[in-house]
Amino acid sequence: MNGGTGAGTPARLFGGQIEALEKAFRTLTLAATLKDQAARLRDVLGSYFAGDTVRLYRRTGADWESVAGGGDETSSLLPTPAGDTGAASVLEGGKISVVQRLADRSEIGVLLVRRAGGTPYAEPDLITLRLFLALFDSVYRELAARRNEKDLIFSLNHRVLQLNSLIDTGIEVSKLEGAAPPHHLALERAASLTNASKGVLRVTRGGRTEEEGWFPHGSPPEGAVPREGGISSAFDFGGETYTFQLFDKESRNGIIPFDETDQLLLDALSRQVHASLENLYLHQEALEKQKIEQDIAVAASIQQRILPKSLPAIEGYDIAGINIPSKSVGGDYYDCIPLPDGRFAMVIADVAGKGVPAALLVSSFHAYLTAYLEAGIPLVELARRMNRVISRASTEDKFITAFFAVLTPSSGALETVSAGHNPVFLRHKDGGLVELSVGGVPLGMLDMDFPYQSETLTMAKGERLLLYTDGIPEATDGRQRLYDEDFPLKDYVRAHVPPRADAFIQELIADVKNFTGSAPQNDDITALYLLKT
Repeated sequence: MNGGTGAGTPARLFGGQIEALEKAFRTLTLAATLKDQAARLRDVLGSYFAGDTVRLYRRTGADWESVAGGGDETSSLLPTPAGDTGAASVLEGGKISVVQRLADRSEIGVLLVRRAGGTPYAEPDLITLRLFLALFDSVYRELAARRNEKDLIFSLNHRVLQLNSLIDTGIEVSKLEGAAPPHHLALERAASLTNASKGVLRVTRGGRTEEEGWFPHGSPPEGAVPREGGISSAFDFGGETYTFQLFDKESRNGIIPFDETDQLLLDALSRQVHASLENLYLHQEALEKQKIEQDIAVAASIQQRILPKSLPAIEGYDIAGINIPSKSVGGDYYDCIPLPDGRFAMVIADVAGKGVPAALLVSSFHAYLTAYLEAGIPLVELARRMNRVISRASTEDKFITAFFAVLTPSSGALETVSAGHNPVFLRHKDGGLVELSVGGVPLGMLDMDFPYQSETLTMAKGERLLLYTDGIPEATDGRQRLYDEDFPLKDYVRAHVPPRADAFIQELIADVKNFTGSAPQNDDITALYLLKT
């Protein structure tokens, strides 16, 4: 329909505008870019103002550029919005020009030229064109919002990747016998994490350079000098100052400034190197108490974020768990993780040893476990892969005992694999007790594809499952007697059948605490209890 003057009654004209605007909205929302959106608007206007010339321009700075229509007419005919109105228009007989300011402060301009012999434009035509431009602005806002959302998701995914890389780097740097000095390794990883094209590490003593390393490797590359816009982090150790500097952050748009996250990553790596150097030194001397407390505080904070704050609700089941570390940080881990297919993975693990190294290995265990479960890897294969990655991520004296179980709630089917862990107890409704221990060696003990085995059973209504670490049966009183010797755990599981899972957990812990009395807790206590209701 033509929007010129004299085109029917006002009611018919208004109805035609609504129809055209609805069509324009449907068409414009299909656009993926501003240029595509402009081309679609030109097609809509060309249809509405049949036979007239339609040209679109965009201005992001001082000059206009053609985005649809081209032609000899110049953008100098476009008006400039006054103040903050965001729109301007000119009606001159056979021409209409309208400018609309967009959400990103750029401006879109339309130049409409009446076909030869056509009726001059009138005010209704101008109003109609302005309505189209206002609609264009509305749709463009939505397009910009989608683009911003996509950029945000990309940014978040990038941050997650950086965090995972930082955790892996922390484990690598913390090894006491690494292939390369930890500060050299950290320089490479810092440049990779922040997309820096150049970096330098300097170790100085009393203002004199004792050691210098560059990224990329070799002698200083041409132009590789610290400059404004770079980032740095430094620490002092053993009378020396270790300084990391990164500059020339690369991106798809060329060199850009570093952001706050880059500085945080570099500071984190710097702290990890500092801790690693202290550990190497203190193998021969003594670890300073202040540094131990600092490392433990960091590890405790990480571990608290790894352990579940609450367990998922499973229809037809009641589940509860607890973790009581013997120190600020511990080497125990447990969780119940919903799987994409509706099943649930229950896991409990115990790292040999305690303190910061154990907490770091728990962090690695959690990261790999989550990734493998999300990938849908079968339970036996998962245990095999976990054995290999833990073996490569830990020192020779570190390993993890673990128990994995996958529950299918609808059928009660339970597949289990034990990696050298304490026997797990399944209590039947009649009081019978089954010990689940089929599996293989502890994770990380043998760097090989160990053939783990699984067993599958079905939980019936009223049956109960207890997963635990050895902090419970090996809890000691003041005379160094073991809890399991005087009060066998299997007897407790058989005799105690409270109506709720959390009640069982609380009563069990209370019984252990009553036995140990005032004796200090010498190991982490962790338990996970499942009741089929």
